Parts: sequence; structure tokens; C-alpha cells
Amino acid sequence: MTSFLEKYNLKDPTCLYKWTWSTIRLMEGTTNSCHRVKSDKLTPYTYKDFHNTPSKLIHRQKMQNGIWPGDGCEYCKKIEDAGGLSDRQDINNDAWLSPIELEQDPKAIKVTPKLVEVYFNNLCNMNCIYCNGHYSTLWEAEEKKFGLRDTKDFEKLQLQRKQYPEMLKQHWEWMKENVKHVVQYRVLGGEPFFQPEFEQNIDFFFNNPCPNTKFIIFSNLKVKNERMRKLLDKVVQLQKINHISGFQVVCSFDCWGPEVEYIRTGLDLKQWEENFLTLLHDYPGVDLQIHGTIISLTMQTLPILCEKIVGWQRVRSIYHSQNFVCDKPHMDVGIFPPGFFDKEFDRCIELYNDSDVYTQKAKEYLVGYKKKVNAQKYEPEKITKLKTTLDEIDKRRGTNWKKLWPWLDSYEV
Repeated sequence: MTSFLEKYNLKDPTCLYKWTWSTIRLMEGTTNSCHRVKSDKLTPYTYKDFHNTPSKLIHRQKMQNGIWPGDGCEYCKKIEDAGGLSDRQDINNDAWLSPIELEQDPKAIKVTPKLVEVYFNNLCNMNCIYCNGHYSTLWEAEEKKFGLRDTKDFEKLQLQRKQYPEMLKQHWEWMKENVKHVVQYRVLGGEPFFQPEFEQNIDFFFNNPCPNTKFIIFSNLKVKNERMRKLLDKVVQLQKINHISGFQVVCSFDCWGPEVEYIRTGLDLKQWEENFLTLLHDYPGVDLQIHGTIISLTMQTLPILCEKIVGWQRVRSIYHSQNFVCDKPHMDVGIFPPGFFDKEFDRCIELYNDSDVYTQKAKEYLVGYKKKVNAQKYEPEKITKLKTTLDEIDKRRGTNWKKLWPWLDSYEV
């Protein structure tokens, strides 16, 4: 397989994400090319150039010159330095995702994206402990009630949100003109099944055939089964009339048991499993992926989830992807002593030790994640902050983390 770097004779640390991926947060008016990097401001007047902001062009130029651009790219650099597989290395194997402009000029830095990811707003029916009000209305309400954010920040957000109707208009105009180049169109939230914009997207594809575009949503699966089926049936119809090339539900989920219900506050595990099994068995044409965030609290029952996934994979292929938490350093797995979570990592790696391409990729990532975690320095002060943060969450939400993680309660720093 020809890699992106080989095909266009580019140097490390060039990253295909920078060239082909754009995330857009319509309500906030921001964009970036990769979740790990700083965001750029976006307005209705600059929307059409969301993929070619000045900082994105600078980052691409630096990468072509063999320079890590910073601004968040350290996420992959640290994994690579530890000998693991980074997102950058993985995406670079998919040269077919390269922007069309590179066929004429391999050094082009102003290009058209093939992967477009959209957060329409933060309307969400959950408030995961590692999240915040930018992505969840429940979190935003909690931040306001308990004064967790500066009031000036909320005032600023309100001003940004006033431009949302025009941003939304500009988005659909861009889509009509450019979606023919987009091979993956992803919708996040908030929670898509909870947002009216999901149905607007379905209507868009009914009115604008995109036979080469795969439609993907990220969902917490906290939705009534009847409503989920109703919306899925509409999307399946899009597939039948060849208005999209495929559909995928990326199910957001981190571990198993009452632990995951605490971490992903508002989750009903029984409902999640019912909806997931509905997707697994009743919608074979819908691709499935489980994507989780790794924090220290997920490690205890992550092997149970991996064991469940191995069983579900006997029905059909399911890809399991994970990433480390961002912007919550006290929840990072690597703040504990090297080797602290080796047993959990090793069990997950053992479970994924077969020839299936999906589990092999998940295993490769886990091996790298273990190396990266064990290469970090022990930071006991952050463990203290983790406990304090959980105490504060319990006080606000009436929960009790110590019953679920007694090992952390008794851990002495």
C-alpha cells in the first residue's frame, strides 16, 4: 500500500489530517484539522475557506519543511517517540484520501477537504465527566448553576451563537458546491439523535444525491429505540436509492458496568446495549464502530468491554477505536506510576490477539498506548486533583465515586 508521504514524496512529520480533514463547530464558529490542535475562528464571511485558514496553511508548510508545527501536534509526537502507532501514522496509510489538488501539484497547501466533520450545536442529553459545556447543554447548565465558568465566557458564547443561523446557511451552501469531493461526512454533537439537524442532514442527502459520500454520525445511543429505528430507516432508504455510499454509527462508549454510567453521566447501560444490539442484528447495512475516551477511571472495566466486542464481532465486523482525554490532564492515565495499568492493557491486547483486521488495528493502538503511558512521568499532584475533582462532581450530582473505584480512594500520594 502506497502511503501519503511516499505517493507525493513528502517528509515527516507531514500529516494527511492537515490536508484532508476539517472539523467545524457551527455554533461556536471554530474549525481545526484534527481534534488535538488549536482551533481557528470562523464567521459566516470566512466560512467558505474553513479548510484553508492562515494557521492551517502555516502548519502544512512547516510539515512540508520537516517541522512539527506544534499547537497540539505533540499528541502524536509523544506516541511516536514512545514507539507507538499515532493517528498521524495511521491516516498516512490512506493516500486515497488525498485532496484532488495534489494530483496537479504535490506541494499544494491550499486544498479541498475529503473528510468533513460538523458539530452543529451542543444539544446533548448526557454530561460525561471529561466533557464540558461546549459539547453538552447539560454540562453548560451545570457550569452556570455552580459558577464553573466565568460569566464573561457565557456572554461571549451568546454573541457567537447569534450568528448560528447564518453559519448554518453558509454550511449548506458550501455542501451543495463541494460535497462531491467529500468521501466522509461526519456529524457529531451534542447528540445527533437528539438534534433536529440530524434530520436536516438526511433531507439534504435526499435532495442532493452524493453516491460517493459516506455519512457517519457519532452517537451516545441514549435515544428511544423506536425513534432510533425511525431515523435509521430513513438513512437506509438513502442507501437503497444510492444517494450516499454508506452509513456508519460510531457508538461513543468507554468501558462497562456502573463505572461507565458514572463516567458518561446520564447513560443507561441497559438502553445502550439494547440500541447497540438493534444496530448489530437488525441493520446489517449500517457500519458499526465503538469509540471510547481513555481515562484512568475507564481502565478497570475496559477489558470487559473488549471481551464484549470480541463476542459481537462474531456477528459482524466492529471497529474499536480509542483516544486519550484532552484538556483534562488530571484524568490522564499516565499520571500514575509506570506499569500501574499494565494488567488492564495486557488483558485488552490479549483479547484482540487474532487475525481480524479490525481487532489487529485496535491491538496495535493499545500496544502503543501502553508504551506512551509508561513513558510518562509519575505526577502524584494530578492524582490528588483527580480525587478532588471527583469529590466536587459527587457533591453537585449526588453520586459516590469511592464505591466504584476503591483502589483510587485508598491510593496514597
